[in-house]
Amino acid sequence: IPNGENMKTNNNIKLARLISGEEIIGDIIVEKNSILIQDAYSLVAPEPGKIAFIPFMAYAKNTGGFRIKNEFVMFVGEPIDDMAEQVRQMSSKIDLPPAKKIVT
Repeated sequence: IPNGENMKTNNNIKLARLISGEEIIGDIIVEKNSILIQDAYSLVAPEPGKIAFIPFMAYAKNTGGFRIKNEFVMFVGEPIDDMAEQVRQMSSKIDLPPAKKIVT
């Protein structure tokens, strides 16, 4: 995790792996001593070659998200575009059309 660097952009969809092995994708902002996770999903593999999304901490009332100390985070990275778009659509309060692709 970049030391003290805030990675907030217009596109905060990031992947994080915790030391527990859990992988999370969602609106993740890297802060100095922690990461802030909002509108996120845990990644699970229901069978080989498949990935499913389960809402992260769906049973909690934390509307402001969750802060996880850096000592519990292995790394934060950028997801592939298709996965990020799927998370954006799942997290959106409105029904978004699929992203248009330019084929050359």
